[in-house]
Amino acid sequence: MKQPLAILVSSIVLASAAQADVIFSEYIEGSSNNKALELYNSGSEAADLSEYTIELYTNGNSDGAGSTKTLSGTLSAGAYFVIANSSADSTLAALADLTSSVTNFNGNDVLLLKQNDTVVDRIGQLGNNEYFAQDVTLVRNSDITSGDSDYESAFDTSEEWTEYDQDTFDYLGNGDGGDGDGDGDGDTNDSTAEIDTPPEYAAELTIMQVQGDGDSSPYITSGYETEDNYKVTGIVTGIQTDTSDTILSKGFFIQDASGDDDETTSDGVYVYYSDTDELGLSIGDEVSVYGPIKEYYTLTELAPVYVELTGNTGNIEPTALRILESDEDFEDTLERHEGMYVLLDEEADMHITRTFSFDYVTRENSGYTEYRDNMVVAHGDWNINPNQNFGPGSEGAIAQSENNALNRLYVESMTEGESGAIPWYSTFQDDTDLDGSADEYLRVGAVVDGMTGFIGYDYSEYRFYVEKELDLNSENFIYAYGYDRTEEPQLLDGDLRVATFNVLNYFNSAIGGNANPANDNRGADNTDDFNTQTAKIISAIIAIDADIVGLMEIENNGFDEYSAISVLVDALNQELEEDDQYSFVAPEGYDYIGTDAITNAIIYRASTVSLDDVIVIEMPEQHAPAVTSSTGTVEEDGDNYQRDALTPTFTHIDSGEQLTISVNHLKSNGSTCYDDFDSSGELTDDDLQGNCEALRVSGAYHLAEQLSDMDGYKLIIGDLNSYGNEDAIMLLTNQDNAAEGYEIDAAAYTYISGEDGEVLHGEDGAVLTESYGYLNLIELFDAGYYSYSYNDELGTLDYILGSADIEDIVIDAMHWNINAGESDLFEYDYSYGDVQTYEDAYRSSDHDPAIVVLEFNSDSSTGGETTDDEDEEDDEDTSAGSFDPFTLMGMLSLLAIGAVRRRKL
Repeated sequence: MKQPLAILVSSIVLASAAQADVIFSEYIEGSSNNKALELYNSGSEAADLSEYTIELYTNGNSDGAGSTKTLSGTLSAGAYFVIANSSADSTLAALADLTSSVTNFNGNDVLLLKQNDTVVDRIGQLGNNEYFAQDVTLVRNSDITSGDSDYESAFDTSEEWTEYDQDTFDYLGNGDGGDGDGDGDGDTNDSTAEIDTPPEYAAELTIMQVQGDGDSSPYITSGYETEDNYKVTGIVTGIQTDTSDTILSKGFFIQDASGDDDETTSDGVYVYYSDTDELGLSIGDEVSVYGPIKEYYTLTELAPVYVELTGNTGNIEPTALRILESDEDFEDTLERHEGMYVLLDEEADMHITRTFSFDYVTRENSGYTEYRDNMVVAHGDWNINPNQNFGPGSEGAIAQSENNALNRLYVESMTEGESGAIPWYSTFQDDTDLDGSADEYLRVGAVVDGMTGFIGYDYSEYRFYVEKELDLNSENFIYAYGYDRTEEPQLLDGDLRVATFNVLNYFNSAIGGNANPANDNRGADNTDDFNTQTAKIISAIIAIDADIVGLMEIENNGFDEYSAISVLVDALNQELEEDDQYSFVAPEGYDYIGTDAITNAIIYRASTVSLDDVIVIEMPEQHAPAVTSSTGTVEEDGDNYQRDALTPTFTHIDSGEQLTISVNHLKSNGSTCYDDFDSSGELTDDDLQGNCEALRVSGAYHLAEQLSDMDGYKLIIGDLNSYGNEDAIMLLTNQDNAAEGYEIDAAAYTYISGEDGEVLHGEDGAVLTESYGYLNLIELFDAGYYSYSYNDELGTLDYILGSADIEDIVIDAMHWNINAGESDLFEYDYSYGDVQTYEDAYRSSDHDPAIVVLEFNSDSSTGGETTDDEDEEDDEDTSAGSFDPFTLMGMLSLLAIGAVRRRKL
């Protein structure tokens, strides 16, 4: 039952005669759970905080406090005390002396500060639920030394407070910022909430005792913090004093001077301390810290109220990361090194599995998210997509996914750098020899050697905070298995080379080209970026040296001189001799292929093949009922499309052999389709195929059915948006790796030529049991490589699949890894900072090109070997890599290449 306001007011003792020493001095109503309050002791004597209580009145309600927090401890004169939300981000949480639900406020919630049940200060007006301080930081002006107890009157923030932007934490705990003009240059009070002498403590512990041999400190028996203070001594190994754009909040790492010879316990720990910069610490200083032990999102840390420099110094050498037989998994290994100064060397076996990029992180159970700039390494090998080698949902796929999670380690600096910069690798992207390409770069597969830093844990992942700058000249990275860059693909020569290449949204409409049907520009928006993108794609295509190249993600804006395909081919031909120049396929009667902004295209050398015919295979569309969630929200409108397949037939001029090539780009797995939702409207992905796999299956089914009526050799090429053993690929090839009883489902409500056209599969979809027997030609020669990287997992999305009869004439195939393993900082249009770009082939796209070599006159048992002397001379002149593959040395060279290319994922 609500109490009348008069009754409530009578129960609150007014403070007109009270002389308040403690007042509210800062209020942070930040994004997500970034909420905090600061108290200031404006008196001349220490205040007993046990006399003080903070009450939170939700929406200004006057019918009683929704949350109450009684404080404890002592606050020195001129000192500050910070209370933060328990789910605030690490930067804000590190500044807090206390976490409490009393900070669960929004901009219309009222806060009262009471001393012995007497109101001494307030934020907001009781009984008024209008917003007065939403998404802002408020800092009390420096001339305000007494509280405002008149909680019934209007609350005007302009009278006593300075307002700052949301998530401004710079003035918390230091008194800065409250000068009334909002420019942050107010009077500074260097006093802190720390005490002047060491507090009482329950025991003196070693760091190893604090850490213990488990996931958390053995001294925390309940909750996330010890009730008692402890004294812990160690040598400073790393310091974080920066308060702006911090990844790791202010504090420092300490490590035991000698350890305890027990490898199951960590010798190091992080100390969160907001006044680190005032201590004047140096690496090697010995310190004793006094305070509680905490588990901050499972990171064991010390949160001292007092820090003492002992005057002693020491030298801590990094500990090489090693696995023990007793480690249950690699996370156990990392946990044993938590907080320690660590060396990642070659024997640690840490492989780059994602180059420098963004990590979108979410704080568990808080909803707070942010971007972090970092790299990912994995123990033992790079991380492989679970469905690359195993059927979806199979035991192997599940084990692969779990293995990936256990073996990854994020590499980053303690302080965030500017967008596009790597604080620990400033020479990255430099071109000191001016050859048009970076001297130093990071690629998937490199083994880390000589990197030192600290093991931490944040956002549910283990982190490695790099201690100092690296460079390749000191061999901090080793391409141990030959995964360095190559200037051209290493392939045998043959009669015909066919390639597929996703060109990452090659658009010219923004710089004078034709518009596309969707009127949507996904690519370059200025001439400089477009020219760079063009140059990079041309560099790649020239090096690929294919006679036929299928292209995906090129703008769907026609075939005249203002189209993207025409502009690209014209620019490409300017760099080629006449016999090597390309033409492009323009299907008769088509202004556009489909209605999407992007389309599929194909270019070919008229000197090598003649174009006989071209058809466009219309791919299935889905027109299903809308999907509505249990809350009434429309999650999916039911209409989904995919790009049509451009399918020309060529004749190889020298041999007279015919070859039909269908260029495809199946439905994205980042979209959502009708079949992705369960009966309650919830999105599901139990088999890790992403979204729309059923519509991709429908596309694969219809494509194979259409091609089945055609004679001769057939290739299905392109970006099929499916990893090596996902449904669409298994349907086209085989189901050898599918789990027992596994079913391949086609999408429901699918049509050809629109909703009024041919029904492909009705409201129940279809279960497809028979595969079409196409051969994964890249897998025959290059099973161990990849063509795409997502997060830190690699696999294949780009394929050249051949009809069964083509096996006899394929002599080589590979993915040329120029893109997926490279950092996206090398892309033509990096949107997050001012970075150096080059016109070379590396990171010309986010997909790697796939290439096959055909020999129409080959003997399948010899791979095209001939006995004619003149033919042998021709082979010597034109084979890749300037060696004769049919001499002894050439065969040895090929074996060396094959040993690299055939590494099994």
